[in-house]
Amino acid sequence: MNDRIMEVVRHEIKRRGLRFTMAELAKLSGMSTKTLYGIFSSKEELITAILDDTMNELKEKEKAILDDNELSTLTKLKKCLVLVPADFQFVDMNLITDLQRFYPLQWKLLDQFLNQQWDSILSLFNEGISEGILRSFNTELFINLYVGGFYRLIEDPSARKSNKGLQESLEDMVDILLSGIVQKEG
Repeated sequence: MNDRIMEVVRHEIKRRGLRFTMAELAKLSGMSTKTLYGIFSSKEELITAILDDTMNELKEKEKAILDDNELSTLTKLKKCLVLVPADFQFVDMNLITDLQRFYPLQWKLLDQFLNQQWDSILSLFNEGISEGILRSFNTELFINLYVGGFYRLIEDPSARKSNKGLQESLEDMVDILLSGIVQKEG
């Protein structure tokens, strides 16, 4: 039953953003409002569940990349930095704004995740430095640049010039962060 509810919530978020009611969700899920409230006590709890699913998906994808012994450190780093959940719900400025404005606890959860889940990346940085494929650099500044760039890409689709989607734009951003913009000499 939870899966059905979550499916309906995802659909409604895509369709209407966060402007849906529990009564509407209950009807769309084919249950009474009382039954829905018996499973999820509030809309906030539902949104938290969606965010938790998204964050868990990212953690699972990251773990699969990190556990793949066929991949080089640099490939692992690139793949981890461009991870986007398959069904990323909060990729539209209106949703981000609504989340920040009306659901501050859920926004804080997402923001903390994006700003604090860097242990694996930091380990890959250290591995890359030890292997001599990365130079020593200010990792805190890198993280701030990445997170700021990521927020810019999701908050303002015009920041993604052309018709590139979030995934392609994120790949371009990571390429610039890792490789720079200067032509290689020689």
